[in-house]
Amino acid sequence: MVALIVSLIACKKGSDKNPSDPSKDKMPNNTSAITHGMQLTTSIVGPAGIGITTLTDVPGGTFSGTALSGWGNLARTVGTGGETIDGFTFPAGTVVLQGANIGSQIIVTSGWLVLRGCKGGILLTHPTKNGGGGAALYCELNSFNTVGYKDDCQPAAGIVHRCYFPHYGLENVYSDHITVTECWITPDPAAPNTDDHIDGIQTWGGQHYLDFSRNRIEFNPPYTHAGGFSGMIAMYSDGDNNGYEGYDHVTIKNNYFILHGYGIALHAPLAVPVTNTVVTGNRWKWSPDADDKDYTNAVYRNPSWEIPNYKANGNSWSDNRWADGPYANQFLLPDNITDTADYK
Repeated sequence: MVALIVSLIACKKGSDKNPSDPSKDKMPNNTSAITHGMQLTTSIVGPAGIGITTLTDVPGGTFSGTALSGWGNLARTVGTGGETIDGFTFPAGTVVLQGANIGSQIIVTSGWLVLRGCKGGILLTHPTKNGGGGAALYCELNSFNTVGYKDDCQPAAGIVHRCYFPHYGLENVYSDHITVTECWITPDPAAPNTDDHIDGIQTWGGQHYLDFSRNRIEFNPPYTHAGGFSGMIAMYSDGDNNGYEGYDHVTIKNNYFILHGYGIALHAPLAVPVTNTVVTGNRWKWSPDADDKDYTNAVYRNPSWEIPNYKANGNSWSDNRWADGPYANQFLLPDNITDTADYK
């Protein structure tokens, strides 16, 4: 697993201000155009998706609520009353940076920052109850990471929509209120014969309100079994966040997982409390490397770890199927079994 380096960032608990989460206000205006990750193309994600073909070089650095001096007129500030951008509503004071080629990672410590039609990387390190957050809309990203309660941090929300990840994934998404929708995610694999986890979307555990929907995820070649510890959506149970180890209010819907001999598609939560979690409508492209329909790399299964009850506690698992191959339209169940009948 790739470690998130935050040793130089001090996250301290802030005021009792209630955080604002734009992802809960509205779904994107263009959601009706895309109903499933299978419909995504590279022409509708990243800067190209909004017609941006030329980017201007700007510096990265620490963002604390106001635009960096080197951003010039590429940055603007949302006025009184807030603003809806690509279907997400952001509060007054949000800084929007558009059309930028960002030279180094932006570390956000306070306030709201929206990257739109940019290229670069971002790390959200807001102190708990700070009220700020961050979003990447139609960007090409080399990273989007968030720090959680275990490090005394908690951004109000993190939003990633219609973004293009050509070589990296969302390696460390450790906070609550995370939305990743309609993204094209193709991480390069881990080095052969290593135990590294190079994941498409990686969570820690002890998290609430996560929405991973309508994404297309595939590992870049080479496709080898060596080093194949990575997950396309990897929801680990590595420890607690603020005393809680499980997952609550999670949506994993209408994603397209393209399998090869490398890695695991869906590592859903195991061996921890899981509530209000919906896994539905996902599709898997059959891998020619698979030789047993009930033991593929579609859904991770560890016999020593308990599978959550998807028939109770507000959970559900339905309509998750193979998209093609010898078992096209058959159902994938939580224990990685392929069956002609859905999970009931």
